Amino acid sequence: MELKAFFDSEIAPCVRADGGWLELECEEGGTAVLKAKGECTRCISLDRCLRWAESRVKQELGREIRFTAVPDPFLWRR
Repeated sequence: MELKAFFDSEIAPCVRADGGWLELECEEGGTAVLKAKGECTRCISLDRCLRWAESRVKQELGREIRFTAVPDPFLWRR
């Protein structure tokens, strides 16, 4: 299974269940950029959540990845 499919089916629903929203924007090498929305934009545990997601990818897909999140609050858009 590729990273995007795994992220969309396994990681994102867990985050959404807690009021947050993460979208996989791009991946290059061992780094992936996520767009953080909803509660994720102000959550103090976002880094812990990203480390959890990295561990799930390693466990299920057998590969190392480093997630970074970029906040995208709805109110910032014009």
